[in-house]
Amino acid sequence: MANKRGRGRKPSLAARLADGLLTGIDLLCRGVSSAAVFLLRGIAKGLLALAKLLLRLAGGLVWLVSWPFRRLLRALLGRHNRAERCLRLTGEEFEDYCAQVLADNGFRHVELTPMGGDQGVDILAVREGESWAIQCKNYAGAVGNFAVQEAYAGREFYGCDRAAVLCPGEYTKAARELAASTDVELWDGRVLSRMMKRSGRVPHRASP
Repeated sequence: MANKRGRGRKPSLAARLADGLLTGIDLLCRGVSSAAVFLLRGIAKGLLALAKLLLRLAGGLVWLVSWPFRRLLRALLGRHNRAERCLRLTGEEFEDYCAQVLADNGFRHVELTPMGGDQGVDILAVREGESWAIQCKNYAGAVGNFAVQEAYAGREFYGCDRAAVLCPGEYTKAARELAASTDVELWDGRVLSRMMKRSGRVPHRASP
């Protein structure tokens, strides 16, 4: 009887109070831990957003400060673009000048085709055993695909191995696409500038 009474005895008030206190402390610790994690995550996200904003502001400030220097650099580079000096020449003068520059850059047997009957080619030359048909276009703007068609037709007419178009500027997208499909080389202002630098010749206008 005594054992049965011992097994059925309820916990004392002090034990229940201690258990409740421990449960409350555990819940409080869990709440504080969750709140701390949530707070730390919020702080981390906020710092990341602030860092991104500061980077964007710094990039914008650098771009703004460097703008006048970039303008000045483009202006200086433009002044030293040798090919642009050719724009002062007439069409005939440009062809003659290009023939001289090509001769200074390893081309041999360089000759100008007859005016008015050139069949789309201004210069005939040979380099490394290959014959070239070269069309010269002294345009301030972008050269279109008509020049590519002329060079291609001239190559076939004169029976040359290679064809090229030479200009002091750029080419249109259509011209580049056609040149790629017809195997016509496009020598733009950068290529001409390098040739002029190796040549050392300066384009001079014969007449005012």
